Amino acid sequence: MVPEIIDGFKFQKGIDGSKKLIIESSKLDACIKYILEENIKTITINCFQGYDLLNIDFLSELSNVLEGLHLPETKFNNQVVNTLHNLRYLGFADNKKDVIDLSNFPKLESLACDYSSRLKGLGSCKKLKDLTLTGYKTKSKDLSELPLFLELRGLSLFKTDITTMQGIERFSNLKTLEIFSASKLETLALLQALSNTLEEIQIEQCKKIKDFETLGKLHSLKKIILSESGELKTLAFVKELPLLEFISFWGTNVLDGNIKYCEGVNYVGFDNKKHYTHKSEQFKK
Repeated sequence: MVPEIIDGFKFQKGIDGSKKLIIESSKLDACIKYILEENIKTITINCFQGYDLLNIDFLSELSNVLEGLHLPETKFNNQVVNTLHNLRYLGFADNKKDVIDLSNFPKLESLACDYSSRLKGLGSCKKLKDLTLTGYKTKSKDLSELPLFLELRGLSLFKTDITTMQGIERFSNLKTLEIFSASKLETLALLQALSNTLEEIQIEQCKKIKDFETLGKLHSLKKIILSESGELKTLAFVKELPLLEFISFWGTNVLDGNIKYCEGVNYVGFDNKKHYTHKSEQFKK
């Protein structure tokens, strides 16, 4: 994505319209001054976007201003991040050595990070609304060890070893669920507890799931993406979803081949197969 230039500084624009100031080490002092004078709240630090220094110590100068930090790098000492007590949005990569104590951020609403022993205080994030975890692994092989976040609206899991969705029922306000590369996940049955709230679900590279028909019990669903996830017995469950506007199942084989169940859905995306009753082109409007 091409950065947007504002006042001579580069900004990264998000899908939701949000903007992050891209910190360039070649004009670091100017960036700091601009943040303080213009009350810039959110920044990103990335060597691929112009940050060449070996440290991020300058963040201590911005502890009273910053509300959002995106730090996808692993080469820095991250201890200074713990001083940013006003953060509401935090995304960072685990550098395999520094502890990040989330109790330092009482206002945190959105978190994206690796799940590791260096991540402390996750349960203290009482205001968390969006959570993205990479490498979530526990002895229980489910979500029961994940702290309860009463205000959680979105949950994304990457490279997790869960086998069931046990524990998901506690997040009664969840609207969006994304699961990527859960190679051991076998059942979605417990998602039925979210039938009145869950609006979007994306499942990718989860080839052991055997009960996709459970989705038919989630009557609030508006969007479904099932990518590279083995086999679907049938799409009959689609007829049980009156609010469904979008369904995509690229790389996921529908065994009975009956795509007619998707007629009436605004967007239907899939790769063509010989035994399917329809071609994808027939659903293009």
